[in-house]
Amino acid sequence: MKKAAAAGQVSEAAQGAGLVALVLFGAVAAFFGVAVLFYPQFYILATYEDLPGEWAQVFFFAAAMVASLWIIRRPHSCRPFFTLLALACFYVVGEEISWGQRLFTFASPDFFQRHNLQQESNLHNLLTGPVATWPKRILEMALFLGLSGYGLLYPLLHQKGARPILWLADHGLPVPPLYLSPYFVLAAWCEVRLFSFNEAEVAELLVAMALAFLALHHGLFLNQKGRGHASWLPAMVMGGVVLASLAGAGLVSWYCWQAPHLHGQTVQRLRAGQEKFALRYERHGQWRHAATLYEELVETRSKDPELLRNLAGCYKELGEEQNFLALNAKAIRLDMLRHGRSPRLVSVNLSLSQSFAQRGNGEKAKFHLERAMAESRDKVLLEPFNAASFYWYGRCLQVAGDVQAAAEQLARAVTMAPSSQRYLRAYRRVLGRAAES
Repeated sequence: MKKAAAAGQVSEAAQGAGLVALVLFGAVAAFFGVAVLFYPQFYILATYEDLPGEWAQVFFFAAAMVASLWIIRRPHSCRPFFTLLALACFYVVGEEISWGQRLFTFASPDFFQRHNLQQESNLHNLLTGPVATWPKRILEMALFLGLSGYGLLYPLLHQKGARPILWLADHGLPVPPLYLSPYFVLAAWCEVRLFSFNEAEVAELLVAMALAFLALHHGLFLNQKGRGHASWLPAMVMGGVVLASLAGAGLVSWYCWQAPHLHGQTVQRLRAGQEKFALRYERHGQWRHAATLYEELVETRSKDPELLRNLAGCYKELGEEQNFLALNAKAIRLDMLRHGRSPRLVSVNLSLSQSFAQRGNGEKAKFHLERAMAESRDKVLLEPFNAASFYWYGRCLQVAGDVQAAAEQLARAVTMAPSSQRYLRAYRRVLGRAAES
């Protein structure tokens, strides 16, 4: 009778933990869905580097590591698995913060400057990063299959009593509870980036939460041998881990915003995120969201012709003709002032070409593009060791519509100056357009 009562208590406690996990999953999924559709600024905060969402990932992975260490303090068949999980989570936490570089702002060694796709002191960006590479595609598919297989198929087959699965479970591969399957499955689909909207960051958060809950589940219920828990205890522990992780993410984000040596870097990343997501919203035809993000950027960069032109393009798509004409005229006026001082400057002619094309003045657009193209071509011939020459030639080719040739020239610029974020961003964009075409 005592064993039956204890087993019933364990079952009731597991059900309570499962209910909490499913409610949290619904809240996370709803938050990201509502944010991306209606509140782009919140979505950026939740998915962009060094902002609260990424710090939440770090703390959930840290929670999974601590819970795994708690499990392996006593011998059992799953001990090797959770030992490896603790080591993996330690590695992930270190990589996510670039082994302290994000907090202490030390410069990346030369090796990482040259080979890391984000010029950061971590290993995973040697193969993966913002650039679409074949190792990244292979890794994404492997994660899709692994997360789906382990998080959904494995527990279902175990429940049905499949002999190979039972053997794996008996020999140390813990079975995730089915209430964690939504985390693993949604993370798997986010990894393949169906919308190219930073879904991989959503996947990382879901995986971190799932692993933390998996370790907590097995820590609380593994080898209980009839010992039950108070029905509320697992749910309370799970909720406490969530609150602690979110509080930690909030505190570190606040520190990064307030600390003098980190504030500028944090603001810069936020602005970069706004600009990047504005372009993504444009690709999906969400012109109002794109305009909102550009408007915030214009407040601090009111004399940036490219930014003004981007915002003008959004107004044009939204049918706000007066706003479009005013901003387009301002962009042209700013460039004409620079053109008066340096009429042969490639950047000015290229910018004027784009602004006149946007306004519908094809003749002037063609004139300035041809001048920019001729000047940039001469620069490449006269200064073959100058990365900027290849950068501007690539930009001209891109505006002229020759995306493949533009990618080649920009790749040369990146190779010659791997630490230049400007060249790298331009190369990423042209690669994206080449993939779309």
